[in-house]
Amino acid sequence: MSSAKPQSEIVLSLQGISKQYGAVQALNNVSLECRAGEVHAVVGENGSGKSTLLGVASGFVDQDQGTVHIGGQPLTHDSPALARSLGVGMAYQEVSLVLSLSVKENLYLATPKSQRPAYGRMKDWAIDILARYELDDLFADAPTGWLTLGERQLLEVVKALLSDPKVLLLDEPTTALGPNQVDWLHRTILECATRNIGVIYVSHRLPEVLSVTDRVTVLRDGQSQGTHEAAGMSEPQLVELMTGRPFDATFPPRLTHSGDESDVLIINDLQGGLCGPISLNVARGEIVGIAGVAGNGQGDFFGCLAGRIPPKRGIVLCEGEHVDLTSPIGALRSGIMLLAGDRKGEALFTVLGVRSNATIQVLGRFSRMGWLNRQLERESVAKVVERLKVRTPSLEQPVQFLSGGNQQKVALGRTFLRENVKVILADEPTQGVDVRSRFDIYEALRSKAAEGTAILVKSSDPIELAGFCDRVIVMSRGQIIKEIPKADLSERNIIEAIVGDVNKRSKLLSMSIAEQAEAKSQLD
Repeated sequence: MSSAKPQSEIVLSLQGISKQYGAVQALNNVSLECRAGEVHAVVGENGSGKSTLLGVASGFVDQDQGTVHIGGQPLTHDSPALARSLGVGMAYQEVSLVLSLSVKENLYLATPKSQRPAYGRMKDWAIDILARYELDDLFADAPTGWLTLGERQLLEVVKALLSDPKVLLLDEPTTALGPNQVDWLHRTILECATRNIGVIYVSHRLPEVLSVTDRVTVLRDGQSQGTHEAAGMSEPQLVELMTGRPFDATFPPRLTHSGDESDVLIINDLQGGLCGPISLNVARGEIVGIAGVAGNGQGDFFGCLAGRIPPKRGIVLCEGEHVDLTSPIGALRSGIMLLAGDRKGEALFTVLGVRSNATIQVLGRFSRMGWLNRQLERESVAKVVERLKVRTPSLEQPVQFLSGGNQQKVALGRTFLRENVKVILADEPTQGVDVRSRFDIYEALRSKAAEGTAILVKSSDPIELAGFCDRVIVMSRGQIIKEIPKADLSERNIIEAIVGDVNKRSKLLSMSIAEQAEAKSQLD
């Protein structure tokens, strides 16, 4: 946490902010103050008003009531340019980079004109900027569209800092970041605090919030539930303030299996991409977690099972039948369904409505002789929307206007509309999702397991894997290196298995070739 003191200068003051969209009261008399050198979190469920509050602070949204002061100066009207000139830096959740331009050009455009270098020095200047922020591995000449989502998010933060802001606004900055990138972000935030920059940090990841912030303002249904010292709060207390109900359990209870527990999915020596060879059996109604350091074949494992990466070898059986993994259609026909991790880029057609997105893979179920039965389609989707607690004004609402949690529920709804789903591959099912939606998603997946569906959950969150899964396998270099049964499942055991393997591999690098060969044979 930073060393902000109560007497520090107030760099951002929001007083009595109210904002209404039609019949929806997004914010109702919300007040917040951020001091110089303070890291101030804003938390709440999706739809609680966090993004609207940041929109008001950054000049993008004109409030109906209330005042905004930045560094003691009033923000007199909704103008992002005026907010920036007064001292606001904003890193957006939806990255604002120009993907067709290079890294150096995006940095150049984000810098105030008075501070830009000569055009011919742009590359050397950009290299110095990237080195200053420990991002030397990003190439200044690289097209920004070539960067990963995580790298774009880091660049978005650097871009926001180029104007030397008095207050930095971070809207869900860790959604697309891996563990090392999250560490980079937190180091950068704490370094901002030492430079007396105030930081507003919006995040669904409550452990991060409590570890890196000084104070926390909680929003619920557009109203403030107070501002609290982070050091005196716990995760259950925050969840209760956010949801308005007692914190009973983060995860739904595990199933008590009875009856048929035969293997639904049998994987034998599957190899493809960076995955394999892998052998694994998954029983009816079982939830198996997939853990490991990012880039160790977990994604390619799901890609092979979903028919997106043609396997080099191996056999996969689903309920005793051979699965054709040469295409996604073959996997779907066998009952294997992927819930993609990049919901906006891969899972959803964001400009289409809830109904169209939910039924796009199963239109044949609602058609007869080429005619689509719209009433039957709407009735079926409405039942799924109610079951998954999707918050939407209508079934025709474009999903791009829904919160991240509700978007994920729409994608998950396809598994309830498709009739032959036997295996669900859930890739980061709760990434960037608020507390209540996360629990709803867990409940939905658990209900599918209760129906006999086998579920594989790939997640970078060891707490999620330990609390939700029946067992967890840990992957490294494309192979399973450890299986943790239900009786031994804990966050600590999962992390120790991952870190222990990394340490063993790192130790190999310091050995001679002969020592490496001997140690590697024992390790494998």
